[in-house]
Amino acid sequence: MATHEIAIHDQVRSLCISGGTHGNELNGVYLVKNWLRNGSIEIQRNSFQTHAILANPRATKRCVRFINVDLNRQMKSENLLSSVEKEEENCPYEIQRACELYSRFQNEAGRKAIDFWIDLHNTTANTGPFFIMSGSAGPFLLHLAAEMQKEFPELRIMLLKEGNFEGQHFEGDQHENSKEDLLDASKFPTQGVQGLGVEGITLEMGPLAHGTLNTAIYNLAKKIVTGVLDRVEKFNNGLEFEEKEIEVFRSLGNIHFPTDAEGELSAMVSANVERSDWKPLNPGDPLFLSFSGETIPFTGDDVVWPVFINEAAYFPNNIAMTITAKEKITVPSLKLKTN
Repeated sequence: MATHEIAIHDQVRSLCISGGTHGNELNGVYLVKNWLRNGSIEIQRNSFQTHAILANPRATKRCVRFINVDLNRQMKSENLLSSVEKEEENCPYEIQRACELYSRFQNEAGRKAIDFWIDLHNTTANTGPFFIMSGSAGPFLLHLAAEMQKEFPELRIMLLKEGNFEGQHFEGDQHENSKEDLLDASKFPTQGVQGLGVEGITLEMGPLAHGTLNTAIYNLAKKIVTGVLDRVEKFNNGLEFEEKEIEVFRSLGNIHFPTDAEGELSAMVSANVERSDWKPLNPGDPLFLSFSGETIPFTGDDVVWPVFINEAAYFPNNIAMTITAKEKITVPSLKLKTN
């Protein structure tokens, strides 16, 4: 339904691309390394300044997800605004690094100096490429994502709930015994690295095993990122985005593996769900298969669309998948704010 609303947005003057937030997700690591090695020529545009950075250099050097805690959960005020010297209190490295990044990308007034942040990730799940952004993302990010879908129809848009990812429980989660453990799984639940920008998105690419590279995925991610930069450049030069209806997948929370009394996994993802990211899961469909051969059905009330199915990094937290709802939303027309 047409709304005839017209939104306005300031010119983007600064943009940052980060890779290696998780040090074993090499797609973003090597995109950033190669851009830096080549003087960032490929990612520079005339109307805004582009930065490229390895977010977690120590984890990248060791090819591990993180050193002490997940950097992508540390961008919160109690970490970033503390006056305590982090190194002197034996603070986890990733909190120290979060403070370094926060300080580096502030202006003299103490405000965010980066207008738009793109954080690069890859997943072991069979997701294909997709953008992750806040559930409250504005028209600018949604239009950029929709523009990229014209060139890459397989590219999806996921709207994430606010807060700690590991602590987001699907209301219909069947495995209550997992919840208390998961609430304590991260001592520092928080926003992601893309939150260092005034606006930010995550680009996820899958499936790709941790610690590996894939030519097709690497090249596709490069095309998507440079395509986003091209659209930002065009917008800064006066391109207006027309109102449009787009498809998004809104996160509902996580479903956890069944566990026994000792907290050990007692079942695995059913074969019909494995590698079926973004495909509908109906109430009553097989969801898990126990090690004793029992089929455990999905007990939710409505059809959902799983993603991050069997993501390797989530196994320590007993997360089997994230559940989303597919919906259509209308994005209002958008034009550049003029002085």
